[in-house]
Amino acid sequence: MTEKIIETSDIKEVKLDNNQLILQDLIDKINLLCESNNPYSVSKEIEEIKSVFYNRINAYKKETENTIINNTKEKLSKDIEDNKESKNKYHPLEISFKISYNLFKKLKKEFRNKKTNEEQKNLEIKKQIIKEIDILSKDEESLKITFEKFRLLQKKWNSTGYVPITENNNIWQSYQHHVELFYDYIKLNKDLRDLDFKRNFEEKTQILEKAKKLLKESSINIAHKVLQELHEHWKNIGPVEREQRDIIWRKFQSISKEINTKRNDYFLTLKQQNKQKLESKNLLCKKIDDLYSFKDLSHKDWEKATTKCKGFEEEWRKLGNLNRDNLKVSWKNLRTSLDNFYNAKREHYKNKKIISKKIIENKLAICKQAEKLKNSTDWHKTAKELIKLQEEWKKFPHSSLSNEIWNRFRLACNTFFNARKENFKNVIKLEEEASNKKKKVVNKLKKLNLSESPKNTLKELEVIKLEWKNTGKVTKRDKSINDEFYKTLELKYEKIGLSKIELDNIKLQNKIDLIGDNKNAILKEKNLIKMKIDSLKKEIFQYENNISFFGHGNATEKLLLQAQNKISNSKTEIASLYKKIQMLNKA
Repeated sequence: MTEKIIETSDIKEVKLDNNQLILQDLIDKINLLCESNNPYSVSKEIEEIKSVFYNRINAYKKETENTIINNTKEKLSKDIEDNKESKNKYHPLEISFKISYNLFKKLKKEFRNKKTNEEQKNLEIKKQIIKEIDILSKDEESLKITFEKFRLLQKKWNSTGYVPITENNNIWQSYQHHVELFYDYIKLNKDLRDLDFKRNFEEKTQILEKAKKLLKESSINIAHKVLQELHEHWKNIGPVEREQRDIIWRKFQSISKEINTKRNDYFLTLKQQNKQKLESKNLLCKKIDDLYSFKDLSHKDWEKATTKCKGFEEEWRKLGNLNRDNLKVSWKNLRTSLDNFYNAKREHYKNKKIISKKIIENKLAICKQAEKLKNSTDWHKTAKELIKLQEEWKKFPHSSLSNEIWNRFRLACNTFFNARKENFKNVIKLEEEASNKKKKVVNKLKKLNLSESPKNTLKELEVIKLEWKNTGKVTKRDKSINDEFYKTLELKYEKIGLSKIELDNIKLQNKIDLIGDNKNAILKEKNLIKMKIDSLKKEIFQYENNISFFGHGNATEKLLLQAQNKISNSKTEIASLYKKIQMLNKA
């Protein structure tokens, strides 16, 4: 006989008390629930808390926006736009909530992984137990010993935890089948078998009595949970007499069906109530939509409509929560209706603004931008921006109400341009001083007499180079002086008698000094050197290839020597070029 296994489900009764908690209490409750040994047992509650929390946060943001809108007559539209930006910022408690909720998700994942691993281990243990029962069925040792081994295997089976739900029914049926084979087809001592049948019957009868008591249990959730535990216990008890097997199972099955039917009826009722509640909420949203369907509403009309809108929203909230799927839909519908209403109201007041207020609003915005820029030292960019603001200012007609703003705007522009003018004077003065210093350094370099010791001359040249660097950045007006300095410097190096490689390195260093922090110029120089290296490598390859065709004899010996010298020289030059790349990398 195959017993029907009822799948377990950790469905909890809906709790509505979370709606009464303040935001901090909701966060504290999540932190408390995170301490649960079984995150799945509190998962639904935490998701409900999340929904309540964000509904509250969104309502707070909307209420803040509506407060601004209700005072539109006394405020400029710029203030409303500023509020638009601020309402998208995080609420102070939102970050704390995210931290707590993410902690729960992490704990839930860890629990799931641990549970999966444990269930897989339990599955392997139970498979091994079945194999050992099968071996016992074929064992020829003492019946008493065989039966004792069987009882130990049964005890081990009962103490082994859950297996993956996909394997639960199959492994249990396999176990039950092998147990029945052990009882029915092994020639056991009849007294021992009957005693075991009797003990199993008594234990299943006790389960049956416990199941009957569940029919009077008022909590659907508790009844369902205990019933699953009784089913799990039933599965782990051995068989009873063949004549009693179907009878006692049908009794237990009948009680289980009655409890499950009661539970299903409860959730059907809950579903119907949820449906009616959703229809009521949607009807209230429709009423909000109808509030602004009329054209040309007066200010008093909008005040009355706003009062009704708040009443409908409050009535919507008092209807309570729905199930998770409908909750999202209903909140979306409410937010859409409220957004449409307040957007229509905002548009109404926006269109009613008189022209003079629009002028003041736009000029005030330009003035504020200018005031933000007045202390800037980015002279070129800021000058362009202020000139552009001045052009925008001219687009709006004059209004006596904007005189005060005009004085503020003019002061901001004058503050910047006067500071820029003063700065340019200082810059020109500093550039002239630097230019004079550069001319003195060039003259000093030209007059430098070469020492008999190249080493001493190099030191003197390095001192002059350092002095040149300290004169400051080279400007366009100093370009000719700069070229003259480096040209003179290279001539001095050539007269010292340095090797070609040393001279090349010094020239490269001079070029690096000239380039400064221009990354593109440094990259370009490196690419030129790399191209030169590639060209030399090709030449080396060609010479080496030609050598392989040379014959032996005096006629080719000279050619061979020439080719080898060229290869050697090319390799030396390549090594020198790589050092130049290293110099550029350090620049």
